[in-house]
Amino acid sequence: MENLRASNLVNTMRIDGDKTITSFAKDAPTIIRYSLADLADGSNSDMDYHIEIINKDDKLRVLKFLRRYFFRDEPLNQSIQLIPEGEDSTCMELEDYCSHATFENNLSLMAVSASGAIIGVQLNGKMEPSSNEEPEYIRLCKNTKFKKILRLLYHIDKNVNKGGQYRDSNVLEIRILSVDTNWRGKGVAKNLIEKTIEIAKQQGFHYVRADCTSAFSGKLCARLGFDAIYELNYNDYVDEEGKPIFSPVSPHTAAITYIKKV
Repeated sequence: MENLRASNLVNTMRIDGDKTITSFAKDAPTIIRYSLADLADGSNSDMDYHIEIINKDDKLRVLKFLRRYFFRDEPLNQSIQLIPEGEDSTCMELEDYCSHATFENNLSLMAVSASGAIIGVQLNGKMEPSSNEEPEYIRLCKNTKFKKILRLLYHIDKNVNKGGQYRDSNVLEIRILSVDTNWRGKGVAKNLIEKTIEIAKQQGFHYVRADCTSAFSGKLCARLGFDAIYELNYNDYVDEEGKPIFSPVSPHTAAITYIKKV
C-alpha cells in the first residue's frame, strides 16, 4: 500500500451519512506540479505529476484505479479474500462505499501523471457523529465479508469517540489512500496527505483523521506529525469462538487511528 482506511482503508473506509456537498471549488488550491526527474535538464517528463480535486466526472476512472491497486492490496481485504478471483472481479458494496459522498464533496484528491493517468487516489470526507447503536447500513449489508470490515470500522470509531473529545470538532477523514505500485516509495502518498492538510486548513477543519489498517500508511502518518490516539491489535478483535476475525500478513498487526490538529 499506501493504504488508509477505509482509509489504502482504509485505510482505511467510512460511510458519510451527510450528503451535503462542501463547496470550495472556487477557492481550490493552486495545482502544484511535482517532478521526479533525475536528469539535469528535467526532460524525464514521464515522472512528472500533479494533484487535483476529484469530481463526479472522475468516478469511473477512479473506481477502475481502486479496483486495480486498492481492492486487492488492502490488508483487511486480502485477509478475508473480499475480492473474488478474476481480473475484472470486484465487490459492489465496497464500490458503493467508495462512491458515497466522496466524488462530489470537493475534498478527495488524485495524483495524475503527465500522460493523464491516475497514479494515486485519496478519498476524504467529513467525520459524522458516532452512533451508540450499529448503523442501519451495516445491518442491511448483504455481503457478509464486507460487513465484517464495516463492523471493525464501527468498533474503532466508537472507541475513538467514546470520550466525546471530538464531538464539537470539525474533522476531515482520510478514508482511502492508494498509490500505483509503480509509483510507490516516490512521495506520492505523502504529497496527497499534505495537500489534504492544506485543504483542511482552508475549509476550517480542526483535525485530520486517518484510521490506518496498514502498517505502511500508519508509518507515513507518524512521519507527517500525526498522533496515534487508538490502537487495536488484530489478534484482540475476535469472534464468538475467540478466533481473530482478521489475520493480515506481517507487518500489518494492528489498526491504528492517527489524528493531526490543523
